[in-house]
Amino acid sequence: MKKFYDRKQEMERLKEVQRQAYEDCSRFVVLTGRRRVGKTSLVYRLMQETEAVTPSLYFFVGRKTEAVLVATFTEEVRAKLQEFVPEGISTMRGLMQLLLEIGKRRKFTIFMDEFQEWDNVNAGVFSDIQELWDKYKKSTQVCFIVSGSIFRMMEKIFKDEAQPLFGRDDCTIRLMPFSTATMREILADYKPNYTNEDLLALWTITGGVARYIELLMNNGCTSVEKMIRYVCSSGDSFFVSEGKNILIQEFGKQYGTFFSILGQIARGDVTQSQIEATTGMKSLGGQLRILEDNYGIIRKKRPIGAKEGSQTVRFEIKDNFFRFWFRYIYRYAPLIEIQNMQALEKIMTDDYTTFSGIALERWFRQKMMESCEYRQIGGWWKSGGKNAKGNVDDFEIDIVAETLDGEVEAYEVKRNPLRYNPHRLAEKVAEMQRHLFKGKNVRQIGLSLNDM
Repeated sequence: MKKFYDRKQEMERLKEVQRQAYEDCSRFVVLTGRRRVGKTSLVYRLMQETEAVTPSLYFFVGRKTEAVLVATFTEEVRAKLQEFVPEGISTMRGLMQLLLEIGKRRKFTIFMDEFQEWDNVNAGVFSDIQELWDKYKKSTQVCFIVSGSIFRMMEKIFKDEAQPLFGRDDCTIRLMPFSTATMREILADYKPNYTNEDLLALWTITGGVARYIELLMNNGCTSVEKMIRYVCSSGDSFFVSEGKNILIQEFGKQYGTFFSILGQIARGDVTQSQIEATTGMKSLGGQLRILEDNYGIIRKKRPIGAKEGSQTVRFEIKDNFFRFWFRYIYRYAPLIEIQNMQALEKIMTDDYTTFSGIALERWFRQKMMESCEYRQIGGWWKSGGKNAKGNVDDFEIDIVAETLDGEVEAYEVKRNPLRYNPHRLAEKVAEMQRHLFKGKNVRQIGLSLNDM
């Protein structure tokens, strides 16, 4: 992209930990976040900004033999540190020990990317690093940064008490997608006269993930039509294969069951009973729990004010891109198989208004979260309530939020502001206040594309 965007807080934290490592003793940093979110770019930026003072090493853990990886890392050490590395070092343990010995007299940073891949190369490396780190940490001045994209594995390596590296990290940073303000800044740099429709499309498809935004911007895709056309450019399009490539690494052999569940959630089946009915699978509570707790792919939604054990639970896919991918790419895989990308593009275009309406609601929730002005943000729904005429009715309020001062706000989100019905929202709020926020003044607000 044209410049390095945002990440000010994360960069400040990295620089502070690096300073501590150089002034006190070594520090171990764990950097996590979904694939393509910009972890490597962030640390590269740190290395660029500090290389005039102290050197940095970059080690990428690919699926090669340990000896091949160590040979590559050794060349990096010789080039960046200008240190003698004897021939014959073929293990990560041997190289790490050498680096920590150097760290007794020199300050430098090690960045080990895709750290979890050691589990496939040689899982014993985790124990080796733990043993050496415990031995050398207090007597060295090394900033050791590791990053990983596979949520399940990084959680296991550093959060499981049975694992050797449990509790060894001094700082953990989880890199999130770009904020709504940063997405606006990026789009303005590439299209100064952008519309809110363009901004919503960028959010709907990418969810703020850095690499996806970069691909669209670098290819001049700054409008809804161009973005959809680029996604559907061919059956080999980056976006077509991306969802499967990432999630198969996470799920392993069980991906078929999980894909079926996620596909139904993306299509609008949001309760466990709905998902079980449409997939034909029974007792999916365990799988849903795994998708939420182990993989962090979905989350539960309960009406605001509902207790933890409440059965009025809905599920949603947390990540906008995966929601988009399962809605269109996974669902219409047969079209992609026969290279009928034109038909897929038409389906996306025709359905976009409906699909992006939910994304618009998510945008406003995200924007409200980023403001740090609220103590709770959610939605509210109830079946079988009574409307103003005394008839049985179903009620749903898109967003209900309580400010830090205790004020309550209820929002109806519509793409078209002309479709906002203040009388209907008032009716919903009245029903909600029979159960929640009794006696409080609830501000009632309509939001649309114009308010992004």
